[in-house]
Amino acid sequence: MIQLIGYEQLSFDCFELNSDRLLPVAYKYNPPNAQIHYQIINVGTDERVLSAIIERYDKFVNLGFDVIGLRDMYSAEYRKKSNRIDETVNEYFIHAVEKIIGGLNNNDKLHFFFAIMELESWLLGLYRNLERMHNSLTPENIRINLGFDLQVIDPETEFFQPAVQLKLVLGLANIRYDKHKSEMENILSRITLEDIEQLIATNRCKSFASFFTEIQRELLEAHDN
Repeated sequence: MIQLIGYEQLSFDCFELNSDRLLPVAYKYNPPNAQIHYQIINVGTDERVLSAIIERYDKFVNLGFDVIGLRDMYSAEYRKKSNRIDETVNEYFIHAVEKIIGGLNNNDKLHFFFAIMELESWLLGLYRNLERMHNSLTPENIRINLGFDLQVIDPETEFFQPAVQLKLVLGLANIRYDKHKSEMENILSRITLEDIEQLIATNRCKSFASFFTEIQRELLEAHDN
């Protein structure tokens, strides 16, 4: 987002939902002349994302916010229905969310997305970033050691639990990955807008393309206004 319109245009407040309270966490960034404000809330578990939004939805809309929800498709609930990627199961969860959102007032203000199967599939799709983390993490070396070519496969249709594959990839360079804050910072801080555009151009990780396109649309619309 920052690369699209610049550091001084955006402000962020980040919170963690704990016992129904919003507790401030790191990453607060409030430049004095920011024109566009984001409030980012971590609800702690994927199954709670939609319900947490709905509980606060009228308040968000009354404050002038559009709301963007994001959760992993992979979950304990998913595993009860399938132990592999199943498009029918994906559609079941997507349609269930769409039905609930359709019953809300001002539902055009809520945009909900699933990372299929997990956010890590997107990080694997942005594979050029991995080599920036360590020069051994080339697509060729990953293919030789782990048997899959990130230049060819679509991680969101290839891996049922892509967090496992990302951990294996980073392990080739002795980089630890357990979804900790510092580990995510190490990965995300290196991603470029060019990486994102190249991934979208390949027509892979379509759930990422949908999510990013919406973020981009709202950001540019707010900036133009």
